[in-house]
Amino acid sequence: MSYFDELGDDRPDKVNIKPYHAIDKKDEKEVLKWCNKVVKTLEKQSVARNSKARKNLETYRGVSASSSRSDIRRADRQFIKRVNKFIVNHLHDMTETRISQLSRLKPAINVLPTNDEYEDRNAAKAVKFLIDHLWYINNVDELRQRMLRNAFIFGESYCFVTWDKDKGDLHPMYVKARDLNLKLDLLDEQGNPVLDSEGQALKIDPKKPIKTGDVKYEVEVPWRVYLQRQKNFDQVEYCFRVRVEATETLKKEYPSKAHKIKESTDVKSFDADDLAEHFLEEDTVYYEFFHKKTKHCPEGAYVKFTDDVILEMSGCQFSHGDLPFIRMTDMDIPEQLNGVSQYELVRPIQNMHDNLSTLLAKNIYMMGHAKWVMPRGACKIESLGNDNTIVQYQGPVPPQMLQTMPNPPEAYQFRDALRNEMGQIYGVQGVSRGQPPKGITAAVALQFLNEQEQERNSTTVIKHNDMIKSLARMTIAVCGDKYDPEDGRMLRIVGKNNRYSIRHFDTANLHKNYDVRLELGSGLPESKAGKVQRIIEVMQMKPNLLSDERWIDLLDLGNSDKMNSLMTVSVRAAESENEDIMAGRFVGDPEEFEDHIVHWKTHTKAMQERTFKEECPVEYREEMMEHIAIHEFLMVEKAKNNPAFEAKLAELPNFPVFPNGFIPRSTEHQRAIVQGQANQGLPAEGVIPGEDKSEIESKEELTKGSKK
Repeated sequence: MSYFDELGDDRPDKVNIKPYHAIDKKDEKEVLKWCNKVVKTLEKQSVARNSKARKNLETYRGVSASSSRSDIRRADRQFIKRVNKFIVNHLHDMTETRISQLSRLKPAINVLPTNDEYEDRNAAKAVKFLIDHLWYINNVDELRQRMLRNAFIFGESYCFVTWDKDKGDLHPMYVKARDLNLKLDLLDEQGNPVLDSEGQALKIDPKKPIKTGDVKYEVEVPWRVYLQRQKNFDQVEYCFRVRVEATETLKKEYPSKAHKIKESTDVKSFDADDLAEHFLEEDTVYYEFFHKKTKHCPEGAYVKFTDDVILEMSGCQFSHGDLPFIRMTDMDIPEQLNGVSQYELVRPIQNMHDNLSTLLAKNIYMMGHAKWVMPRGACKIESLGNDNTIVQYQGPVPPQMLQTMPNPPEAYQFRDALRNEMGQIYGVQGVSRGQPPKGITAAVALQFLNEQEQERNSTTVIKHNDMIKSLARMTIAVCGDKYDPEDGRMLRIVGKNNRYSIRHFDTANLHKNYDVRLELGSGLPESKAGKVQRIIEVMQMKPNLLSDERWIDLLDLGNSDKMNSLMTVSVRAAESENEDIMAGRFVGDPEEFEDHIVHWKTHTKAMQERTFKEECPVEYREEMMEHIAIHEFLMVEKAKNNPAFEAKLAELPNFPVFPNGFIPRSTEHQRAIVQGQANQGLPAEGVIPGEDKSEIESKEELTKGSKK
């Protein structure tokens, strides 16, 4: 039997099935019987949905279903010249356009603590770094695209957030065992031995690497996920997930039950490559049963089983107590559990468009060449070219060559109307596909049409944002359950310019309550060209609004090393120092080679926030003020030997924060002093910022010569 096969009746009679909490969970035979009974029923009920999913996949790929035609009039003709169906797959292009529109929405989230404790806010920042790190190494952008593509094609998509013990870095205890060449016991954070799936204590073999484990994201197609049949998704308490694994691999993972693990040779598996089903060979179909924590099942449940044996059975695997996946749907129909794809609405129009295109192509093939119309035997046919078709008849009419129009213009107009209606129903207009309406060339008008299309797509945007938030919450929960303080995990913190730094992560930060929210977008246009144009307009109107390094950072041009000016790098270094000081991490003292003015501005800006005065711990405040005081000391020392630097200090309104008896002189002040000395005939002791001292001395000599 196939879990994707059409079994005849996809609406079987209702089967009296007890709730999971009503069976004896200590009896493995009863649990296995209940699981097999429920999953077979759900498989049969999913036949109609799976058939639609297969048709939608064929439509997305532009594959025409093979249809056999029996025509009595052509029964005696062995060879029939047929024109293959001509497919112009607009639905594929519109699907990818929708995915591109939502892919522009970056998965930027904020992790907020549920209280105002300063330590918890620093912990929330650390958790935010953790999520960014995990999403970076797991390529969350590609994962989002797969989720969206499955949702738009099949109507719904699933992403399982689980734990993979074979991911991550080498475990520190394994490294120790490898270096000592000893077999050690693998211990948890309480010092107790870690047990495997068979209940045996794990030994660390120096020849078999052990990883720390990490979060695993798996995008699953809907025909491998069976939900409990309810009217709304919120009412679903359990689900089944269908998996296929090599039989020998399962036997190796569960050696005590290897004799009960059998090959599933009578099961067909759907292959998306050739859109066909094939019998499994040397593979075993197994199921995973997940039950969330509910009132009558407070511990939840997890059962991994085949048709013949239970491989694993435990309570809910994670503390969040929910089903271990996030779900994205295309269309939600009231009182209908599974999502529905908009392909159901647009496919008839796409099929009509393809049929019309095929008819137009057939007419062009048949009528595109000029035709000789002549009486039979009027000329020698072999002397004519092969490009023309000959129509022979009997009668006293002279031969003539005729050229006809293959298709009327109304046929092409109707085909264009079908394409426009397809985009109207699917929510993708010509602006997004690079085809703006005729006569509209102004950028403002095009931007208005683009915004109108985005408003039409707002419901999908809300679903996408909920998917991102749910993914972050579930990631935090899984990490909080599985991360061990002894793992010594390091995070790769990615910056705006795709550069990253390595930082240690404290797993204690995961054992707090957080709220995940999406970052609010700016008022800038979403397109790159529109964003740059708007920033340039503001720069022209208010050139002194921000410093040069801030403009470069806002334009996000730091991806090139040439655009990473000294000041831009200094800004990011100072911001990183602020985060570490406010989190209680060690930061070295300022050095003479640093850009002290940029660092001083960035540090003093952090001091102006109200939280620094009221919520920041005293020791952190003192560390920040001492850091700034060292900067000011180095700035004063540099200003004594550099008049230009002293003039820049005079432009800082709050310098110095800690008075030390030094008052910087502006450029005008220094110029006045030097000119006063020159007018009195005294040697110039100072230098005007921006001028060479030799030039000043030459001016003094000219002044003395003129007086003589």
